[in-house]
Amino acid sequence: MVHAQQRLTAAARSMNGQEVESLGGPTSPQRFLNDVRATTLAICSTWPAAAEVLISAEHLDEVAAHAETLNRAPAERAGPQGDGWLARSVDHPPGEPLRAAALMAVVVRILDDLRGKTVLARVLSRLPSSRAGYRRLKRLAPHCSPGMNAAIGESTHLRHGTVGPPALFPQPPTHRGLLDPKDIPQLLPDAWAWPLDELNGPARQLRRDAAIRLVQMTRGGSRAAAARYLGITPGALQSATVTIRTWQKMPGNADAYQDALHRIAEIAAITEAPSSTRLTAPEGGRPPTAESGPRPTLGTSSAPSEE
Repeated sequence: MVHAQQRLTAAARSMNGQEVESLGGPTSPQRFLNDVRATTLAICSTWPAAAEVLISAEHLDEVAAHAETLNRAPAERAGPQGDGWLARSVDHPPGEPLRAAALMAVVVRILDDLRGKTVLARVLSRLPSSRAGYRRLKRLAPHCSPGMNAAIGESTHLRHGTVGPPALFPQPPTHRGLLDPKDIPQLLPDAWAWPLDELNGPARQLRRDAAIRLVQMTRGGSRAAAARYLGITPGALQSATVTIRTWQKMPGNADAYQDALHRIAEIAAITEAPSSTRLTAPEGGRPPTAESGPRPTLGTSSAPSEE
């Protein structure tokens, strides 16, 4: 966050004729600041799909909170409890300091990275040309750096070529400290999973995927890291990912699943999982150790994992 502030301050205080680095090449400070604006727009306009590309970034929960604010109804966003007029535009930072710092840290990290053009192209490929954010991006493009324009051009190729199905929405660590991740089983028990039964989806895969997401909600990190924590094999993770990704493409399924996950987290926080499904021994018992062998694994396929 401090580095991002220094970069922005240096660009704002620069003299005529000075150059700064952006997306692997020199550009004017003015174009760098427009790159900041375009990158902010890219992240906020494509959230939560952008988070799958930016999963290793820190403080994504703060960025997610800002993106969710932008998605609220206009009347609610403009209310006295909102972030003010800055929050009404996807290419402006939020008014809340920590959220602004978190978002700018991610933005500057992308612009400083030699692979930043590739990251931006993947994020922007999720932005439909019918969206207002895309039209705003096209207006910004002539005032951005050559690197940003290259990323925009590559995103168009990805959008029409190899982008594939929509990204899975991420799970920021909203329940850190409220739920012990060691109590989360690889497949959710009936006592926790009944909200999933209302979704009319792939039952077993939903229970496995929901366990992965609960771990992310309590620990943060990627889907692959959460699956490893649970002892789920790469093949089982891949199977769940492909199945759930396809199911989420149906209208309304992703939103309904997100709501169900929050209900499950509330249930899990106040209800113990059956001892036969937990990763640790019941209270008072001896938890498994490294010497006692690996955790039991339910998946058996051997497809490659997806980070």
